[in-house]
Amino acid sequence: MITILGFIYMSWLIGFCSALHVAFPKEKGMNGTSVENLSCFVRSYPFKAPTMNCTWNAGKNAPSDTQYFLYLAYQKANENECPHYISNMSGRHAGCYFPIVTVNQYPATVTVNGSSTESPIQPYVESFRLFAKEQLQPPQNITVNYKSPLYYIVQWKPPPSSRKVGSECFKFQIKDEIRNTIIDAPNKTYFGCPKPEKYILRIRTGGESICSISKKFGEWSEPIEFGTEPNPFPTLHLVFSVLGTILIIVLLGLICKRKHIWQKLTDPVPQPKDIMWQCENNMEKWVTPVPVAGESITVVEEMTASSQKV
Repeated sequence: MITILGFIYMSWLIGFCSALHVAFPKEKGMNGTSVENLSCFVRSYPFKAPTMNCTWNAGKNAPSDTQYFLYLAYQKANENECPHYISNMSGRHAGCYFPIVTVNQYPATVTVNGSSTESPIQPYVESFRLFAKEQLQPPQNITVNYKSPLYYIVQWKPPPSSRKVGSECFKFQIKDEIRNTIIDAPNKTYFGCPKPEKYILRIRTGGESICSISKKFGEWSEPIEFGTEPNPFPTLHLVFSVLGTILIIVLLGLICKRKHIWQKLTDPVPQPKDIMWQCENNMEKWVTPVPVAGESITVVEEMTASSQKV
């Protein structure tokens, strides 16, 4: 019984001393032994809690056997040691992964302590709001609408965020890979690209300053390729039509010349004669006289000799 109580007491004492050392490190340690370049980022997902990754470099004056330990403390809460360390080739902790973190408007504190058999290690302490460390993902459900006669309409949805804010808290940038330009699209979830052109676009997400969200732009999306190359000769079909028409006319001309059809088609057509104009002086020859009423006409009949004998 005494052995069990002694074991429990020693375990409690070790834990208490460890926590006390983390919270109030008495030995400052030599300068240059604490971690350097500590970088943490939070990532959000649609259907699970946010996660946090932290990485760091060993201090330039840290002994070779130095091992580091990271602790995360929320406001008025106990410190939580990193559950998953990332080690380098020499086995030293160089990173940490938290599968679940709580993101709110209050700052959290990250403490990195170290231990070595050669000398005390200087602790590293930093406080920040976790949402400010969030690495916003690219927009989701990026689509291209081709129905407009003048524009390709690119549409998307905001990515998930740890703060569950509305679309008005996001801003976007659109990178045109072909023209090497970046266009700002604040508070928009669509963008119009004039037709007819070819486009290769990438989109990334940032946060508006008025919202409790990361202000930094996140990663670029995968490239979206759409559209067609503009025709360098927009009247090419018209040129071909004109050339075809000229060729047909030339061929018809050669055929007509060979068959003497052209001469027959171009012979002058004789003009109709004006009979009244030509014969106005000899009208009596052309017009049969009409007898006048009351006029007697004597008809002389010539008798032949044979008719007299009869």
